[in-house]
Amino acid sequence: VSTQSTGVDMSKKLAIVLAEDNYECLELHYPRLRLKEAGFDVKVIGPQKKYTYKSKEGYWAITDDLSFSDINPKDVKVLVVPGGFCTDRLRRYEDCKKLVAETYANGAVMGFICHAHWLPISAGVLKGKRVTSFIAIKDDVINAGATWVDEKCVVDGNIVTAQTPEDLPAFMAQILKLAESK
Repeated sequence: VSTQSTGVDMSKKLAIVLAEDNYECLELHYPRLRLKEAGFDVKVIGPQKKYTYKSKEGYWAITDDLSFSDINPKDVKVLVVPGGFCTDRLRRYEDCKKLVAETYANGAVMGFICHAHWLPISAGVLKGKRVTSFIAIKDDVINAGATWVDEKCVVDGNIVTAQTPEDLPAFMAQILKLAESK
């Protein structure tokens, strides 16, 4: 197995799921496990390496021995941001916003569900896109220059968006479909 000094298995496609406290449990772990099942080298990345972040429900997600700046955006094939209020925290980190913006610019499949859109809004990647989200952040999405639609799952280019945990099957099906073509 070939690995870089960062511990990323380069013989597999790299997928990243971002984490911070108060994430929505299903929206982090369901994509993480589906991506792993599909053969991706999945890394959970947060502001701190090897740190245990807690979901809104108190469930844990332990980040890998990597931080935002350790990831080469050109290596990322899929980036998923869970909802919950973790994205209000994630968007405060310049390295996180830079990772999202550069990963997007390099053509990775990007998945945003529920409240996750706060991060790509701050990273400047939603302007001009057609997206859906949890209804509570509809105005934020529109004010960022995106077109908000009331649909369960929306694909616009390499961005996949969904509204709630109930939409995870369609969300992940679209992410995996797009990832197969990369």
